[in-house]
Amino acid sequence: MSVNLLDRLIVLIFLLLVSFAIFGYLGKRPLFGVEGRWAEGAREMSLRGSNFVPTLNFEPHVTKPLLPFWLIKKSGELLGYSEFSVRLSGAILAFVSVFIFWRLSLKIFEAPYAKLATFLYGSSLGFLQFVRLAQSEIYQLTGLIIALTVYVYFREKKSLIGYLLFFFGLLIATLSKGLTAVAVLTLFVMIDILFHKLYFHFNPKAFLALFLGVLLYFLPYYLTSQEMQTSLPFYLWFRENLKQAVDPYDNLRPFYIYLYFWPLWLAPFSLFLLSALYKKIKNYSLLTRVEKVFLLSNLAIFILFAIAKARRGYYILPILPFSIILITLYIKRFTPTILPKIYTWGAFVISLITLSSPLILKSFGFTITFKLIFYTILFFLLQVGLLLLRTKISYPFLAIVLLYLSIEVLFFGLYQPHFSQSTEKEAGKFVKTLITEHKNLRLCAVSKEEGPVANFYFYAEIKEKVPLYREEERALRECHVLILRKTLPPQVQEKARTLNFIIRSFENRKEPSKSYYILYNSSTLNTPSL
Repeated sequence: MSVNLLDRLIVLIFLLLVSFAIFGYLGKRPLFGVEGRWAEGAREMSLRGSNFVPTLNFEPHVTKPLLPFWLIKKSGELLGYSEFSVRLSGAILAFVSVFIFWRLSLKIFEAPYAKLATFLYGSSLGFLQFVRLAQSEIYQLTGLIIALTVYVYFREKKSLIGYLLFFFGLLIATLSKGLTAVAVLTLFVMIDILFHKLYFHFNPKAFLALFLGVLLYFLPYYLTSQEMQTSLPFYLWFRENLKQAVDPYDNLRPFYIYLYFWPLWLAPFSLFLLSALYKKIKNYSLLTRVEKVFLLSNLAIFILFAIAKARRGYYILPILPFSIILITLYIKRFTPTILPKIYTWGAFVISLITLSSPLILKSFGFTITFKLIFYTILFFLLQVGLLLLRTKISYPFLAIVLLYLSIEVLFFGLYQPHFSQSTEKEAGKFVKTLITEHKNLRLCAVSKEEGPVANFYFYAEIKEKVPLYREEERALRECHVLILRKTLPPQVQEKARTLNFIIRSFENRKEPSKSYYILYNSSTLNTPSL
């Protein structure tokens, strides 16, 4: 087989792996973390016929931008609300972002290095961690990559279309997760304009596009305030986007957390980031202007997130495309030899780990099915094939990148969905069955602190607000079904049994906050058949 055909085969393998990583068993894993806020917010928007006011337990939840809610809502209405449908729009955007990043890379690099950059992007933990979640991070990342790609393609022109497309990308990012993308892109663009003296971009066409972008950005906030008949959405915008950066009310992590999360999101190729920073800073005077722009942009973005007072690990995710390009620029200029060798040696270890992974999982108590064994062997054979192909293609390290991607795909696309469980889902489904089989029940939640979370409400498919009681005894007298989260106090348990309530427990010993206790009156209800 010719080298060109083998190179095309490598690209095909990459596309298949990325497709499986994004879409494989997308709906099998229960909603995780804050996914329920987006899923349930969209579901309740559908129930209420609203386009601008998401709710959780039918109370306004307008602290988050609307674009993910809109796309999840549309998907849910077309396909029915499920784990698959609420994740689908983000997954499609993630898939599209790979092709856009490829176009971006082609503008900066020759084809082999453009492939490398795209492969590194598609195999990065920062990408794979969020492509399968119904959260705003992948929406923001896609919008940012669109804006960055448009800027690179139109950077030498005064183009109204270019400016409009740039702000369109930014609009996707900002209507997904606030002004973070604006801050990141502004740093990069300002550094690039200064280095290349592109001051002609300060022109009426650019300001017109900016004006239109700002209008479109604030329009959903205005329409939300009109529907709610209050200016609260604008205050929440100020609190979440500006005040949170300098005077946060939560997420008060130490500044050095990004020294961990920056390389983490580039894993498993984080060593290249550390080496690139060292080499490029040491040899700064020898760098091209493009290399200097991306080096300084990475450092500026990192400093921006470090000095902002509200900090969480995924906040710094927008640095990912800039760091991928920085790494690729480093590999192209300095042609490191030690790191590729280290990763090649590691690839053999990865193959052995893949082959033995069913035994490893079984030793931890997981049930291994024939399907899992079949897929594991298939991935192992793919890895062996990649090791054999590496010496026959024009750029051998591409095969090594794909080998590491393959084990990530095995984890995110197969093992994680199959072995994930959720007491929130189990409890929610139980309540759904209970209220479906018995109409006109009074359903209540009991908590002195926090009630059920959005994930629970999504699975329960409740169609009206669940009242939250602070006093357990009053709830036992007035309600047919009670939902308790985290703990079931002994006195409540005893009182419930004296009043003929049956207690169904869904306990999570590792995370007590995800434990649920469903109490229902046995004198009027039968245990639902699940």
